[in-house]
Amino acid sequence: MRNLPGSLFALYFLGLTPALAAGYGLREFSADAMGSAYAGSSATASDASYQAYNPAAVAGVVQSDFSITAIDILPTSSASYATARTSAGTPISGSTNPAGFISDAVVPEIAARMRLGNQWSAGIVVYAPWGLSTDYPINSAGRYYALATKLTTVNITPSIAYEISPGFTIAAGVQAEYAKGKLSSAIDIGTLGASLAVPGAIPGAFDGTAKLSASSWGAGFVVGLLAHPADNVTAGLSYHSIVQHDLSGVIDYTLDSAGLGNAIKSATGLFTDSRGSAGLTTPDSVNFGLRSDITSQLTGLFELDWTNWEHFHQLQVISANPKQPADITAANWRSSWFGSIGAEYQLERQWSIRAGMAYDQTPIPSSTLNLRIPDADRVTLAAGATYRVSDNTEVKIAYEHLFVAGRYISQNPTQPGNALRGTLMGTSQSSVNSVGLQFAYRLD
Repeated sequence: MRNLPGSLFALYFLGLTPALAAGYGLREFSADAMGSAYAGSSATASDASYQAYNPAAVAGVVQSDFSITAIDILPTSSASYATARTSAGTPISGSTNPAGFISDAVVPEIAARMRLGNQWSAGIVVYAPWGLSTDYPINSAGRYYALATKLTTVNITPSIAYEISPGFTIAAGVQAEYAKGKLSSAIDIGTLGASLAVPGAIPGAFDGTAKLSASSWGAGFVVGLLAHPADNVTAGLSYHSIVQHDLSGVIDYTLDSAGLGNAIKSATGLFTDSRGSAGLTTPDSVNFGLRSDITSQLTGLFELDWTNWEHFHQLQVISANPKQPADITAANWRSSWFGSIGAEYQLERQWSIRAGMAYDQTPIPSSTLNLRIPDADRVTLAAGATYRVSDNTEVKIAYEHLFVAGRYISQNPTQPGNALRGTLMGTSQSSVNSVGLQFAYRLD
């Protein structure tokens, strides 16, 4: 455990992750939890990984233990645009059927716990609660709305738990969260030039790009409890607070080779590289889980989680250049629910299996759905198994498939921030296969 912090960061900084839960959320913190579609994850304390769902899982430790998880995410994605026009009304050239814009990724988690006394225990978990990665080709017909949208987070959460009475534990912890993001899109310099009556400016024919690369640290807290209202029932409840990020970095512009962008830059001061910033408030959430021993071998699992996405009104990129107006993408997200049911079965001393299904509601209304986060309601089917290598060592595997509903995208220049982006109408679809591997070790 002494080398844990270094190991955590070595595992974490491996790149970008696509969002698998609603919005830009992730749930893939534990292969054990994934195998039951996260049913009962807030009421489980069987290994250290469950701290990511409920800090009271710290109390499940006997002496000390740790867990290392890696989830391999393998998405497919495609879109079809029926209408793509510049703000001037001319057709936008390029691909109207982009595919593969959500990339493969590996999501790690590492956690450890230790017993401090009869009633006290402590632990730490490092995981990626939020992540997003969409990347469209430069010739996409939707390029004025988005090229790359990428968010990586690493959340470090130490917690401490106290057993108030037999069967009732409370816990609290702090979140230290690092976020790194990138936003890029094409700029329709031709339409802007035509609106300024620049000779030779043709809408859709002179493209540039804008890219913001930024990062920040934020802080929050977590609280949770585990209770045993009956001998065969465990209930868990947790709350994760918002984390406020003020991402700061650099805005870079690449202008058209014909010189139209440079002419506008010289005349107006637009398109000048500068410092830039964007605010991001990750949502707070309430998670509730149940475990019920139906027989000595069979356990029923249930989970119901609420996520408060209503903080996300818009995505606004602000330039330090006073001549450059803020770049705005409307959001107006709403709160969403996640529910899952599952079961766990002890086959024999060495093997146990689990399975589950879940429904995850998107927070994005149809009016603001766009290319950056083409989110939709999803149904998850999952299965997993645990092999007990020894009294102290377990290896866990899991598989899940996400069935993601197709959605219709309709964006036009009358909507906030879309004056130069044009009209884009079409559909977006995706699905995801994920496999997980987890190693858990316990010191008695």
